[in-house]
Amino acid sequence: MSDIFDPSKKLADCSFTAGWLLKSLQENDKIYQKLHGKNIVKYITAKNVSDGKGFLSYVLRCTVNFCDTSDIYTTILKVPVMDLFPEGDNEKLKLSFIDCHHSECDFYNKLAPILDIPVPKAHKTVEWILNKQEGCVHMEDLTLRGKCLLFYENINLTQVKCMIQYLAHMHKNVLCADPKTWKGEYLKRSKGLFDALDMFNASVDGFLDKCKHKGKQF
Repeated sequence: MSDIFDPSKKLADCSFTAGWLLKSLQENDKIYQKLHGKNIVKYITAKNVSDGKGFLSYVLRCTVNFCDTSDIYTTILKVPVMDLFPEGDNEKLKLSFIDCHHSECDFYNKLAPILDIPVPKAHKTVEWILNKQEGCVHMEDLTLRGKCLLFYENINLTQVKCMIQYLAHMHKNVLCADPKTWKGEYLKRSKGLFDALDMFNASVDGFLDKCKHKGKQF
């Protein structure tokens, strides 16, 4: 039997459709293939859950519902967007952040497989082309396996030591890999953050208002 959902339905306000997402799951997500490869899809919903946490991106939590089971399957679509830029920003700044997206895609596609540390699984990446094509990173949903720390939450000493071990192991694996995989590939794109400093400075007051710390000394 074939799926009965509308594959042309767009996910939230982006150009990616339910059909595109399902195809990516069927081709790239081994867990989805194992759990729901034979289930008939009824419909797919998408909700923007970034709530300001996505760095110049909308984070869409997509939920796949099935006809023959009450189970659901969730997955994440991270879509960089231009409407988070202040009005009047120049083309150079936008291209700098497009380069940041390219670096993120290269990280998941080229570096993540050799790091041998806990890294979110990216199922598919799409290049971001200014005024022509939206980019995205389709990745696993970590809602049940991870946690976003709040600004004022601390981690304990054991977690710090664990993080240091992972970082050391990551750098060892990168340095032992073929230099063509990483050498010089990311430094040339690192200036995008510096180009955006003025934009971030302009947002400080709004940030302090939300945190109720405006006027206080640090």
